[in-house]
Amino acid sequence: MRHEHNPNSILHFLSGLEIGGKEAAALRLARRGIAEGDDHRLLLFDTSYRSSSVDFEPSGVPFAFIPRRGGLDVAFVWQLARYLGTFRPNVLQAYNDTAAFYAAAALKLQAYCTTKLIVAFHTWPSHQTRAARSLTCWACSTATDVVAVSSDLQERLCVEGWTRKCSTIPNGVDLNAFRPDGPNDDWRVRLNIDVGGILVGHIARFDEIKRHRDLLLAAKILEKECPEVVLALVGQGPLLDEMKELGAGRTNVRFVPQITPTAPFLRSLDIFVLCSEYEAAPLVLLEAMASGVASVVTPVGGIPEMIGGNTRADCAVQVPSNCPTELAHALARLARNPAERNALATRARQLSLGHSFEDEWRAYSALYDGRRTASQRHLAR
Repeated sequence: MRHEHNPNSILHFLSGLEIGGKEAAALRLARRGIAEGDDHRLLLFDTSYRSSSVDFEPSGVPFAFIPRRGGLDVAFVWQLARYLGTFRPNVLQAYNDTAAFYAAAALKLQAYCTTKLIVAFHTWPSHQTRAARSLTCWACSTATDVVAVSSDLQERLCVEGWTRKCSTIPNGVDLNAFRPDGPNDDWRVRLNIDVGGILVGHIARFDEIKRHRDLLLAAKILEKECPEVVLALVGQGPLLDEMKELGAGRTNVRFVPQITPTAPFLRSLDIFVLCSEYEAAPLVLLEAMASGVASVVTPVGGIPEMIGGNTRADCAVQVPSNCPTELAHALARLARNPAERNALATRARQLSLGHSFEDEWRAYSALYDGRRTASQRHLAR
């Protein structure tokens, strides 16, 4: 039961609503907060909402947009400060390093401001200069709480000087929406998957760190060695056109721009794959696990902890990053071994039960209400 308190006003401050884990997390928290009777809003600063084909639909969540110029935009700080002076939220939640700096700077301009700043890191900081690290560290020092989505990310941020304080609130998954049973929306028919075909799904922004190139090179190997495998690559991003060109002529590759909702697509898969060079704690992997799907993953960032901590209870096959050949062999192995797929899928669902969105919500709700602070190392387990 929710702790009794006066209604809060929470402003989620992030770059945009392009499809990704950070954006999904902000919307989930905002929608849950609104359902609990609080005032949750989004403030976007790089890209306003465009359309449901490229962005998450913010329906039900009020949002505003203040454009930011490249470089250090001092004028943007003043615009943000004026907005905060008008709205006066109880809590300003900034997502990742750029948002953290501008949020902290704008709050410093607000005389007698009582707004609490929460900095939430969903991935590694985007700017790698010494100056960026210093500014981010300063911003985090002004925050009431700094959190990361995995213990791996938390430790790296502290060790490498991005913040001196940080706790962990792991991503959580909606276990009711993402489950093995339920509609599949005829995705296998829509993707023209033959009877007996093995559908492998990948959902990620088309960015270099996601290593779509490795997946497409693996598809070239699989086309000859395991022709029953079809790979569906879902997402948008700056490398989409380049990857389409690389995958041109591959009969075992499908490009899917957007899927809504995600759960039926995941239930249609035989295998989920995530071959990134780095991940903090990918929400989409949790969603695949909760949907009861076997996975092939690269053991980077917080992924080993998510899939079982490198124990015999692991629910995924692990392959090195930047290695298309091993990726292809792992996918072929699972494609030809339904018993192994079923065993991994069962363990995946079981492990996902320990990553509930309810736990994530309780941890953030406690921060919003001021009942727990970042001095507590792990807020949700």
